Amino acid sequence: MFKYLTVRYLVRLLVLTIVLLYCSAEVAAQFSISAEIRPRLEYRNGFRVPRLENSEAAFFVSQRTRLNIAFQNDKIKLFMSPQDIRTWGSEKQVGKDPSFGLHEGWVELLLTEKVSLKAGRQEMIYDGHRLLGSLNWVQQARSHDAMLFKYANEKFKTDFAAAFNQSSETLFNTDYRTDNYKVLVMAHMQNQYESIKWNAMFITDAFQKSDTIQDLFWRYTIGGGLGWFNSNFNVDGSIYWQGGKTRTDVDIAAFMFNLKAQYKFEKLTLAGGLDFISGDDSEDSETFGAFNTLYATNHKFYGFMDYYLNIPNDTRGGGLQDYFLSLNYKTGSKTSLMFAYHQFLLANDVFDGSTAVESNMGGEIDLAFAYKIAPYATLNGGISTYFANETTVFIKRTGDHEVGNYWGWLMLTIKPELFNSKTKKK
Repeated sequence: MFKYLTVRYLVRLLVLTIVLLYCSAEVAAQFSISAEIRPRLEYRNGFRVPRLENSEAAFFVSQRTRLNIAFQNDKIKLFMSPQDIRTWGSEKQVGKDPSFGLHEGWVELLLTEKVSLKAGRQEMIYDGHRLLGSLNWVQQARSHDAMLFKYANEKFKTDFAAAFNQSSETLFNTDYRTDNYKVLVMAHMQNQYESIKWNAMFITDAFQKSDTIQDLFWRYTIGGGLGWFNSNFNVDGSIYWQGGKTRTDVDIAAFMFNLKAQYKFEKLTLAGGLDFISGDDSEDSETFGAFNTLYATNHKFYGFMDYYLNIPNDTRGGGLQDYFLSLNYKTGSKTSLMFAYHQFLLANDVFDGSTAVESNMGGEIDLAFAYKIAPYATLNGGISTYFANETTVFIKRTGDHEVGNYWGWLMLTIKPELFNSKTKKK
């Protein structure tokens, strides 16, 4: 209960402080409060893994409830986003268990017109969520406790981030025995020249060794992307290399690349491409060749049914080839339809005993729609099916390849602006 009260009164104190600051400030300032309510109904019968013939479908409603508090003047930006995440029915009607958490809570010092320093719990989104993403599809989403240095002019931007994690305040040592990274350092640059955009990124994350406090296993990821964009036709791609050590002290030598082309008609957008993620060579015990997609939003890339959400584990270290085609049709000013097909293959051999399994892991069809009910409300939904085969069943360690796999969802997102000092002034 104490945790719940602490968060609740912290929010109240922040709101009161910002309101008083805004009312008494002589400089131009803006204060806003918005909310997000996002219930999502899901039907699962073959989601994430192939189902068995006698599997019973799952059916539930999850919900995100957020309050977004923002303040900005010419010196600072403040943002706080407490949230409650639940499955309907997981708490009794008279339950008192604390469930409120902090998704974001940061301050950004505007040092000059081009330079700022941001610190606190924050989302980190770069290069379209490819390696660092917010994972917004998941109700709790993802955020990092980090310091971020930012420089930006009209065309060039560069960010430097650093994070050092501990489970709690301590008197001695820096022991950190969790699945999370202990250290994260990131550098990112991007530039645009007319219709050409490029970016480069370096990420290193470190995990504590199990038998010591001081020693860490360091992993390094470096690469970038290049794209050409105009009003109708876009083509872009990226490539990344990964090195360092695994948590079992094995050298890493892995890579990934992607290529996508997109053409926009008046109402129809057609896109296609390839994602390639290297896998491990089981015959080479001295090097680990499976690329880890780090802190990406993989739901966005490798099929909505999330069979390959956790790479490399979801393919037994065999990597992934994803050949995809998508269509997005704008049916009206407030509605759109989406179709996507993914064909999945292993990137490296995976063995069943002494025999390599077939590389084809099946395919997936995703259908979705979006309807903008109001400026603050959107209804989304979709159905998906995965065509599993014997390789899928072997890789996922469960299921029957002769039965179908289905997933359906319906999500209502309501994001009203509750207060805005800028609007109030008008």
